[in-house]
Amino acid sequence: MSGRKLFAAFGILLLLAAGAAGGWYWWTLTEKDRIIEENKRVIASLEAKLDRVWAKDVVADVRVDGLSVNAASGQPEMRLTFIMYEPGTEKPVMTRPMVLLGSEFYIDALVVKFDRKLVEEGEGLRGKSLLLFRRAFGDLMQPVQGVPLYRSTGESMIPEALQVDAAPSPFEEEIWRRFWEYANDPKAAAAAGVAVAQGEAPHVKPVLGQVYKITLHVAGGLDIVPRLPAAVLPGGGVGATGTAPGPILTAAPAPAGSVAPVGSGAAPVH
Repeated sequence: MSGRKLFAAFGILLLLAAGAAGGWYWWTLTEKDRIIEENKRVIASLEAKLDRVWAKDVVADVRVDGLSVNAASGQPEMRLTFIMYEPGTEKPVMTRPMVLLGSEFYIDALVVKFDRKLVEEGEGLRGKSLLLFRRAFGDLMQPVQGVPLYRSTGESMIPEALQVDAAPSPFEEEIWRRFWEYANDPKAAAAAGVAVAQGEAPHVKPVLGQVYKITLHVAGGLDIVPRLPAAVLPGGGVGATGTAPGPILTAAPAPAGSVAPVGSGAAPVH
């Protein structure tokens, strides 16, 4: 290769290297802006989702599909289906089948109000409330063993109805990691300007074939009422074990971790 050609090739390489260096420098300068804009997009979407459920009660149904005794353990089991509806409608937005141990089931819920910003970019979250069905568990289970009611499948910490992206960004995951820290630590939540009302745990001794309407109220409080009259149920409303159902109870807040003893009817909330 002649000296002239070699010099030209070397010059091209220098130009390419300079272009790459300039591109990298531009990317570095603008990366922070891109991250900020992406975080703002996540926050705006979350705000819009919360706006759609603002100041509305949340309603779900629990259908009793089966009551049986586990052949291996000898413990009673309840086969239930949880169905949550879009606020103000009867349009299902999530369905979750589950098997709970025991002869009574509990529903745990949260009402969370963002008094101050949850994240630096989240000014628009201030003053909004989140109503969330948290988990279901039987009277032979600890609450931490319960089935999550904010997702139809999987173990993600992000409530299905409020998830922004199919593959959540680290920022979206961080919002919900912090949210659950506050939900489990009311003192830390209060210090951060997040008001958490938790421990709602109404419970009922289910009847085979019955459908229970569950309402979580904006003002706080969670109640369960049967939808179907006893006359239309198998056996005239008598449970699969031959015992009549206990009364339907409206919950008072229950301490985290409390579990009612097994009894012949619905036990009082502790």
